[in-house]
This record gives sequence, C-alpha cells and structure tokens, in this order.
Amino acid sequence: MTEKNDITGLDRLFQEVGTYRSSNDYMVLLEFINRFRKKCHKIAPYNAMLIHMQKPGSTYVASVKEWREKFGRRPKPGARPLIILRTFGPISFVYELEDTEGRDFPQKLQSPFQADGEFSDKELEQFKKNLQFNGYRIREENYGTGRAGQAQAILTHGTYKDKDKCPHSFRMPFAITINSNHDKVTQLTTIYHELGHIYCGHLGSQGFDFLLERFSSDIQANEFEAESVCWLLCEHRGIKNPSAEYLSGYLKDNEKIPNISIETVLKAAAKIEQMQEHNLRTPRKDLRED
Repeated sequence: MTEKNDITGLDRLFQEVGTYRSSNDYMVLLEFINRFRKKCHKIAPYNAMLIHMQKPGSTYVASVKEWREKFGRRPKPGARPLIILRTFGPISFVYELEDTEGRDFPQKLQSPFQADGEFSDKELEQFKKNLQFNGYRIREENYGTGRAGQAQAILTHGTYKDKDKCPHSFRMPFAITINSNHDKVTQLTTIYHELGHIYCGHLGSQGFDFLLERFSSDIQANEFEAESVCWLLCEHRGIKNPSAEYLSGYLKDNEKIPNISIETVLKAAAKIEQMQEHNLRTPRKDLRED
C-alpha cells in the first residue's frame, strides 16, 4: 500500500529490513510512543518513533537549552544526541535523560499523571466545530447499537460569518456520520477512527493538498491503519476503546502485521491531535469560496 505510488524512506526501511513488521514489535512500538508522549508532551508520535529507533527505553528527551533552563542539567561529555524532526525546519538534536547530569530530575515527570478518559460535552462540541472548519461535516444518525459510524468522500457546503457578520460559504469535502445513541466518549472514538481513514488517504484527497491519496483494495490493511490511529489518540488521552481489543486480537492471531505505512499512521495521529487542540472560528483558507 503506497502513497501516490511512492514508498517513503522509513516505510522502505520497514519493508526491506522488517523493522516493526512482527506483531510483537509493532505493539511494543505503539506502547512506547504512548508512554513516552505522556512524559514528553511536545513530542509528536512520529518523533517518538524516531527516538525509539535510535534509543529504545528512553524516558525523557530535551534540547540542550531545555535541559539547562528547565532542569539545571547538561549533556554528559561525549553523549550522543538523538535526531528528531523540527516544525518548519529540517532536524533538531535532543538528549535523553540518562545522557545528562546535574540537578535531580523531577520524579513526577518519570511517572506522569494518567488521564482517566474524561471528555466533556464542551470539548466534544469544540472538536466538532474544529472538524467542520477543516472540511468535515459531522452529522448524527439514529443507528442501532452495533453500528458506530462511517466516513464518506462527498462534497457539501457550510456557511460561516466573518468579523463583519457577513455570511460566506466554504467547502466540506468529507462527511462523518456518528451514532446519536452512543455516549460522547464512544462518539469521540468513532470520529478518531473515521478520521484515521481520511488522514491515511483511504478516501482520497478530494483535490486538497493537505490530504493524501492512498486508495487500496486491501480492506484489512485500511482497517488496521485506522484502528492504529484511533488507538494512539485514545491511549494518549487515557480513553479505553475498541481499537485496543481489535489490535490485540489481530496481533495475537497473526505473526506479521498487514502491509501498512507506519509513517502514515503516526503522521495522521499527529495531524488529528493538532486539529483537536485549536479553537477555530473560521474555516481553513483553502476551503473558502470567496
């Protein structure tokens, strides 16, 4: 399964060397990313994977400046830096806790508070608004309890008002339907799963550059990617969800994971998290029609 018929460097490594292709190794990677990011909140899933590849078992990383100013520590002589990707730039260098010295490191950062899975109605409504202004129409349907929802590539339109209170139209290239009979946490996990499909490119880009086109007839691989995205997002918030049962069941019964793009999964989770953190009041500029 490829993105526009091209295999990225990391995914080529996974395929040729077999890194993380075994079921056990893949779950170890996901669990490391989850634990590590609860300690280092600014580390995106993709960078957490890079750290795991370079130094498995890492507990906390920071730049030289952060170690000095926040913790009164510095890299040990001869310590090797770890490489991560920098926002709006090529790379950054960070050092792992074991490779630094100085003041005692705060114990609470080594055993961070675990979220209890609470998600307020206000948070869910703001997330839905963020989704709408990113081009995703959210609607509820009176489904039976056995059906959670679905995502469709279907162009619709929404309206918003600018600062002068004038109405404007914007495009919404996808629709996500959720079960109105489910509680808010279950609705959230449904949205995560369907966004996983969209951001992994399973429904195409609808002509928008910020989305991937990775059409595939491999339904199993598509579901595995979407469930992996959902698992990462839910575990980071402390939400227990059906993705954990799905992944554990598949990995227990299969020695190898499907032919997926691990890089795409991690980048998709990061994009969804970024979208959830913002409080948008107007649509993306590339969706506006005037």
